[in-house]
Amino acid sequence: MRKAGRASGIRKRSRVEEFKRRYDMFNDNYRYQVIQHLVDIYSKANEIRLDKQLDVTNNIYKTIVEKISRVYSFGAEREFSNDEMIEVYKRLSVDKYMKEANMFVNAYNDILLQVSWNYKTEEPRLIFRYPHKTKVILDEYEDPKEVEYFIEMIDDKYEKWAYWSDDEHYYKIYDGENHKVEFAEGNEEGVNPYGVLPFVFMQNGFRDGTFFDEYTGQDLISITLDNCIYNTFKNYLIKWQSFKQLTVTGSNIGELQGQVLDPSTALTASGDNVNIDVLDLQADLKQLDETIQSSANNVAINYNISPSQFRMSGQVSSGFALQMENASLDEYTMEQQQDFTHYEKQLFDLLLVVMETNGKPIASDFSIQFNSPKYKEAESSQIDVSIKRIDLGLTSASEVISNERGITIDEAKAILDENLAERNKVYEKVNTGTELDFTSTADALGL
Repeated sequence: MRKAGRASGIRKRSRVEEFKRRYDMFNDNYRYQVIQHLVDIYSKANEIRLDKQLDVTNNIYKTIVEKISRVYSFGAEREFSNDEMIEVYKRLSVDKYMKEANMFVNAYNDILLQVSWNYKTEEPRLIFRYPHKTKVILDEYEDPKEVEYFIEMIDDKYEKWAYWSDDEHYYKIYDGENHKVEFAEGNEEGVNPYGVLPFVFMQNGFRDGTFFDEYTGQDLISITLDNCIYNTFKNYLIKWQSFKQLTVTGSNIGELQGQVLDPSTALTASGDNVNIDVLDLQADLKQLDETIQSSANNVAINYNISPSQFRMSGQVSSGFALQMENASLDEYTMEQQQDFTHYEKQLFDLLLVVMETNGKPIASDFSIQFNSPKYKEAESSQIDVSIKRIDLGLTSASEVISNERGITIDEAKAILDENLAERNKVYEKVNTGTELDFTSTADALGL
């Protein structure tokens, strides 16, 4: 009987191995994966040197992840009751970390953001803990109760991992399956000083009995590898379109005489019933290109990306057309904004705990509001819409000015009155009641 996890001699990769490959691919370090995939498909790839023509220029996995990670693309308004927290957030570059977290959640399904303490600068610090270097144990309510993450290799033999629970914090030095405990300096009792797990647990979708989701997003990995293989074969086929392959048929064929690259020299071959011909190799590169694009589009649709938004061309949609193309993606973005509202509040609470534990307490409240997705129309289109809305009595010119400039209605009315007065003054100068010529028009306009 075969062991679990094996089928036809193919070993199933562990979660750590699988997410290490995802991590590498998201960081554009996946050439070795393409070579392995190529050899799996075509055993003679090395013989014809296909591995020397790899195309790893189109990372579909990374492209789609970046396109769907839009939680912070339209802005977020954070409010604090204590201005000190504003400075803390600026020094920590929280906005940058949370934008990265949005991408990591979509790329890896699960990511941990640790709130630690920088004893050198005497302020908090933020650290990402990735799935291929992290273990999470759940309690009976399926909430995280223990966390371990990889620190370093010791003597290229032992693995050092940090261990956290609500009550404990120490290090585990692994020698295979066994480990010994090592305490942090100044914490020989292995106590967790914060009393809580100092992590924000961010997840993409629901979980059922396990913490890590190993399967969601695997289609992005597969299409990226396949796309690289298709383009590699295309690169290989292109060179065969530039010349013809000589063929010699017959009996007892001897050596081919004459210079192959000199068209003025006749080619001869000894033998019986010898025939020299050329083989004109042809490949439908256009169809191959269409296959590559179609495969990428099909996966993009699965992630609510309009094919027109994923096309490999310079054409750009805007305004209402773009809004319609992104309707499903906008819905997904707003769902993730709800999740990140929760994550932001968790991060804030952890920052307060860590700062208070390390003697830098700050009393503050916190709230965050994400802006909904919006799209910029061409100015001419905006003006046409405003004119029609004014004509239909749906709005007024002063309201348009107020919304456009972010000012009060009274301020907008004052600006409108001033603009209308200026416009009427110009009309009165031009409309003199006499036949207009260059001189009279110039005088009327004060030129």
